[in-house]
Amino acid sequence: MSAGQPPIEEFELQMPDDLDVRHCFKHPDRETGVSCSNCGKAICHECMTPAPVGFRCPDCMSEQRHSAGRAKVITRQQTRSRWQGGSLLGAGGSPVTRVLIILNVIAFALDVLSAGPAHFTDMLWGNNSVDLGTLSAHGALIGYYVAMGHEYWRLGTSMFLHSGLLHILFNMYALYVFGSYLEQIAGSRKFLAIYLVSGLSGSVAAFTLTLMYVPIVGASGAIYGILGAFFMYTFHNRADLAASMMMRQLGILVMINLFISFRIPNISWQAHIGGLIGGVIMVELLTRFGRKSLRGAFDRDDVVAVLGFIAVLVALTWWHVQSIIA
Repeated sequence: MSAGQPPIEEFELQMPDDLDVRHCFKHPDRETGVSCSNCGKAICHECMTPAPVGFRCPDCMSEQRHSAGRAKVITRQQTRSRWQGGSLLGAGGSPVTRVLIILNVIAFALDVLSAGPAHFTDMLWGNNSVDLGTLSAHGALIGYYVAMGHEYWRLGTSMFLHSGLLHILFNMYALYVFGSYLEQIAGSRKFLAIYLVSGLSGSVAAFTLTLMYVPIVGASGAIYGILGAFFMYTFHNRADLAASMMMRQLGILVMINLFISFRIPNISWQAHIGGLIGGVIMVELLTRFGRKSLRGAFDRDDVVAVLGFIAVLVALTWWHVQSIIA
């Protein structure tokens, strides 16, 4: 040691006598004074993982990762594919939507032709279409014929008939845009179930709340069901920015259309509200009230849930028929 330099301190290389020295549970040849803050097992420097409080052993860290689950990663392409449907150019993956549009158009054409040349113009523009012995006369929803004649098929056929050219054009455009969107999200089978059951729900509501001799036709109940189903889908996925924005837009659209339904005469607001409620209930049943994704196969539990809802609609119809007969 040279002059003028402070003496070099000697470090204690032995562990203090009062230190609780144990051996690492994974490496028995290594002494350690550190224990897992969760289970208390001794761990060496290689086995310890920093935690909010103290250190954790490999077993506790593995259990924590397993219970927490792997973080779900959503890529940009997945986000884009989730919301790419619904445009006029995006209906290629929506075969049921296109078939439904074709069926509605064919029914309208047959309805117009069944009136004959003398009433062609009246049928085309929606004048007296139900009073001419036409297809609408045999398929329109008329409460008296359902209750007294037990013509229950009218609850289904009425949603494929329309009162005029503007009526079917408006409904088919809405079905093309929103139907293709929802079908690509839910799949063809679930979409068809939502459409038909919502339309039936609208017909049941119109049957129970409308005067007995008022004829009702149109796919509006089923289309409102699509809007209600789409709204609930965005509501359950509102953590997604795109879904949150679309939910607000759909809410505004539905409110505007309901306002129009109440303000303009000769529009069945009963069928609109019934179809809207039917679409909401269908999505809640198919997603188990938001606990399950709407995407995926149409499994047996889904079929049972849908049949249960149909049974409720049938019971409501039968109850109303009995109340009229009595």
